[in-house]
Amino acid sequence: MKKLSLILIFMLFAGLMNGQISYLQYRHVPADQEAKFLERETKHWSKVAQAAVNKGQMSSWSLWRKIGITSADELTPNYVFVNSFESLDKMDPDKVWSDNMDALGDVKPEDIETSSFTTTTFDYYIQYEDHIDGEYKYALVNYAKPTDLTAFIQENKSLWKPVHEDRINNIMNTMTYWGMSSVIYPAGNQDRFSVFTVDGFNNLNDVLDYLRFTEISDSSPNAAAMDDLAGKTKMDELMPNGFERRIIYERVMTVK
Repeated sequence: MKKLSLILIFMLFAGLMNGQISYLQYRHVPADQEAKFLERETKHWSKVAQAAVNKGQMSSWSLWRKIGITSADELTPNYVFVNSFESLDKMDPDKVWSDNMDALGDVKPEDIETSSFTTTTFDYYIQYEDHIDGEYKYALVNYAKPTDLTAFIQENKSLWKPVHEDRINNIMNTMTYWGMSSVIYPAGNQDRFSVFTVDGFNNLNDVLDYLRFTEISDSSPNAAAMDDLAGKTKMDELMPNGFERRIIYERVMTVK
């Protein structure tokens, strides 16, 4: 964790202005090491991140925990760090940690490291494309690999964002945030995803209720809106197999 390459990032997931850059680092933390991992990251390393934020070297730092087991792979990631920056020009991996180690006080870095007992499964550099601001504790991340990235982003901005905005502004609804980010690196048609959207909620049951299948009848108040969307959207063409995966993450801690 001495360098950004060991733990730089953001979520996934905080409502930031378009064009901002984040580095996401996915980690696998063994079940018997989670308590130690969380204590070290939230009690100690978050102070280093806060110092960097206070100096304007980062916009925010977040740690998120994945909900549930979504793969049989023993090393599937169950945590993700997210460090965000105002722009690519302002992202300086070395300075974030090397300039702020004094925030640890008398604690020795080697006594609180977390890399030796966790596995970094993969990492991503992303760019924020659009969002609707709001507070949220749970992030439903919808990973996608559309056939046309530009068309996907444009349709989400012009067609789906207003729908989500109406939903978020409706006090009877439970969604509180929406965002969209594109992947800068890694890239290529063999990669896991090239873009993702985030639906934010403050209650896990609300996320599950949002995900479950519900038949929309002609008398449903959403029927007209859904019929209108069906006549305009090209998502069936852009994502013939739907989202690559949809994963729920719980916010552990954010400093900004």
